[in-house]
Amino acid sequence: MNERYCQGCGAKIQSTEPHRFGFVPAHLLNQDAVLCQRCFRINHYGRNELGPVAASDSLESIQAGTDWSTGVCLVVDLLDFESALPPELLGLIRGKEVVLAVNKVDLIPKKTPYKELESWVKSRLDYYGLPGVRFVLVSAANGYGFPALADHLATLGKQVVFVGVTNVGKSSVLQRLLQMRIGGGKRKQIEPTISAYPGTTVSVSRWSCPGGLVLADSPGFVPQGRISDLVSPELALEIIPHESLSSHLYPIQAEDVVFIRGLCAVECLASGGQGLLLGFTGSGVRWQKSSNRQLDKCLQKGSELAPIKVWEEALVELKPREDLFINGLGWISARKAKYKLRLTIPAGAEFTIRPNLIGQKNT
Repeated sequence: MNERYCQGCGAKIQSTEPHRFGFVPAHLLNQDAVLCQRCFRINHYGRNELGPVAASDSLESIQAGTDWSTGVCLVVDLLDFESALPPELLGLIRGKEVVLAVNKVDLIPKKTPYKELESWVKSRLDYYGLPGVRFVLVSAANGYGFPALADHLATLGKQVVFVGVTNVGKSSVLQRLLQMRIGGGKRKQIEPTISAYPGTTVSVSRWSCPGGLVLADSPGFVPQGRISDLVSPELALEIIPHESLSSHLYPIQAEDVVFIRGLCAVECLASGGQGLLLGFTGSGVRWQKSSNRQLDKCLQKGSELAPIKVWEEALVELKPREDLFINGLGWISARKAKYKLRLTIPAGAEFTIRPNLIGQKNT
């Protein structure tokens, strides 16, 4: 008997162990296209009862998918850009023709020109040693950029695999493409399972499209250093970018603190004049302001309900029109003055100083 796989998440179909991936009740196995019980419950009830696929298993599946492919669509989240390009994932796709789909541009303020975003993405790709990589700004939510993305994908050969870190909207991008001409339109077929929870896709799933094209979804790569991966799945749902980008502007001087409660704090040690810090998030958590006398309270240190128990500190300098980006959370941006800051973040979390994404750029 040939092995069968869930069309929604790629898990190998089995009917004996309900608490493992790919379970389908035996009386449903005679269907042409099979959706596992986990995907059914995610789609209909929003419940991911088995949790994410193991990082080691996802890595193995991504490697198999890239080996099979003639080209790669790498999906990244514009609001969590630095987290989306881990060296380990880039190593897996090295040597392949790659098109970058920069997702969630619909969450950026409308006053920010897309040409400005394109210039910023190009500069960051140059910084990461990826000059000349083709990219398209897209929104899986409203369809922006998808005709251009489809045109680029048509140049990647007949076997295109979609890869990316967890929760960048990879399966959502693929689902919208399957509804377009390149994917055969809105046929009656099972589509990739989409969930806000990390690690929904279990293994590589393939969809046959017109002209012999095959599009494949792969599990999300689990990167190191994202705060959203260091907390409970319920809190991660709040942290992962899913809302229009919001900003909070604070005049800052020495001894002031801007923070996201229980997750991160940035203390001002000194400033080079009267300046401002802007805190940006695209999620359900928000930046606030306090004084360094309230630092432990801001971080919920000592609280039994605190999401983070172990902390790390780093001293950083932030110049005007630079962002201090905290992986898997958000960022602050300096305006008008240079700052010396003490950053307190969860142990294992990573951060980056980069040119500012939002606002006037240095020339």
